[in-house]
Amino acid sequence: MTRASILTASGCSVRKTLDALGPVSSLLVLRDAAEGIRRFEDFVANSGLNEATVAARLKRLVSLGILTKSPYADEGKRTRDEYVLTASGNELVPVVVALMQWGDQHRPDNGPMRAVDRHTDEAVTLRYVSDSGRVVSEQDVVMVKAHPTE
Repeated sequence: MTRASILTASGCSVRKTLDALGPVSSLLVLRDAAEGIRRFEDFVANSGLNEATVAARLKRLVSLGILTKSPYADEGKRTRDEYVLTASGNELVPVVVALMQWGDQHRPDNGPMRAVDRHTDEAVTLRYVSDSGRVVSEQDVVMVKAHPTE
């Protein structure tokens, strides 16, 4: 199997992840959740998506275990759900950060967000790190067929 066919095969992890997430707008909802947004109306206001789209994306992300619903009630109002990233959802946040950092580097107008260490406010950058802890340059990373587990 050629490298190209490995990457386009139906068993490809990238394809399976994108198929699971669904439309690109799911990444916008995930971005907002990573920013700390939790309430439906705030997702609508921040994402630029309409209510029906946000509702569909939230439902999908909950069904995938990326977000979980948590009930809340403002004083004098009925109980509603807010949406919180799960451990699985938190593991997807670097994908959003990588897309953001790529856009900041390769698009003429940088966006309003940046990734920082919450404790120091120091900017952070995603990097490839080998299992031994060595930083690996982007040019030295290649995609290869995974070895089957036994």
